Amino acid sequence: MSARSVDRVGDYTVEIAVALAVDNPDDPAMAPIVQKFVDLIAGSADFRLSSASRTYSYSESMTPTT
Repeated sequence: MSARSVDRVGDYTVEIAVALAVDNPDDPAMAPIVQKFVDLIAGSADFRLSSASRTYSYSESMTPTT
């Protein structure tokens, strides 16, 4: 998720990027928590939501069985 401050530092807004993580991103409880955070930022008068997405990858090391 990324957001931009309404307040400026000189001529510039402050860009904020947030990565949310959990051990099991497939857990059904994860999406509603992330949505609450997105809604919190989007509803703030102090910030403008730039983008939000829910992506993750899974990798597992593999070794030969023989």
